[in-house]
Amino acid sequence: MPAGIAERTAGVPKRVRFIINPTARTLPSPDRLATGPAWLRLRGWEVEECWTRMPGHAERLAREAAERGLDAVVVVGGDGTVREAAGGLSGSHTALAVVAAGTANVWAHEVRLPRHPAAVARLVDHGEVRTVDVGLCNGHRFLLMASLGVDATVVASLSPWAKRTFGRVAYIAQGLREAARFTPLRACVRIDDQEVHGPLLMAVVGNTRSYGGLIKVTNRAVADDGRLDLMVYTGQGFGRFLVYLARTLVGRHTGVPGTLYRTGQVIAVETEHPVPVQTDGDVLTHTPAAFSVEPHALRVIVPPGIRTPIFSQPPLAPGAPS
Repeated sequence: MPAGIAERTAGVPKRVRFIINPTARTLPSPDRLATGPAWLRLRGWEVEECWTRMPGHAERLAREAAERGLDAVVVVGGDGTVREAAGGLSGSHTALAVVAAGTANVWAHEVRLPRHPAAVARLVDHGEVRTVDVGLCNGHRFLLMASLGVDATVVASLSPWAKRTFGRVAYIAQGLREAARFTPLRACVRIDDQEVHGPLLMAVVGNTRSYGGLIKVTNRAVADDGRLDLMVYTGQGFGRFLVYLARTLVGRHTGVPGTLYRTGQVIAVETEHPVPVQTDGDVLTHTPAAFSVEPHALRVIVPPGIRTPIFSQPPLAPGAPS
């Protein structure tokens, strides 16, 4: 049983809800998927299985589980489904676990979650529970990161079909096309008491480190420090973009002329004209964008004994209130 999920009264089973996105890329086969709920039932858990039907449905299902006091929610889906569920669970004692599906599933990558549903089920029963921060952008919650500029333009322009069919290849190809023709944004970025003005190529607000499971843009981010990390790339031209990309790939992008890396609790971005802002891979809002953080708002289930720099606090003690 995870540390932090309290013992229930004798004879009262622990309860979990699986939230499954049937349209997620790389969804486990039905037989493979069934092993997760089956394993928990054998361990005495009361298990519910719910399938999402529309955007936003995972958030409603997760919030309902939290309101009913369920011990855990297991999301089977990509970053967008995880983001929705995290938003629904934020501020509750219901813990989030993830079976990786979708294009990247950055959260599963960040905390090294197993891919097999039965292995994730074992974590629900025996893993650790940590508390992490949740970011906010214009009222929309996110677990991983939000951004605007070149990459948000790419996210806005890709069709769901392209994402499902080609995955990361679609993002990379479209990203290079957009970068070659992107006109830098006339923008003002404020973080706490500092302002940056100028032609903006991209701004990334990170709660965690990995970007798309490929590179680490906000490479100093800590998910439980009560702060957000900001990486700003300014300048013009495809050549400048390629320099930034190369430096980011090798982790030497902070301190490069034309960049800014800061941490803070309140971030604001204004642009001359409204532009899309993506949160965990979905465009949900536009500039002007106001970012803030909800410290320690979400309980997450992770492998026991995990060592990763995105955590600075110990796991919850066994029997923590639920």
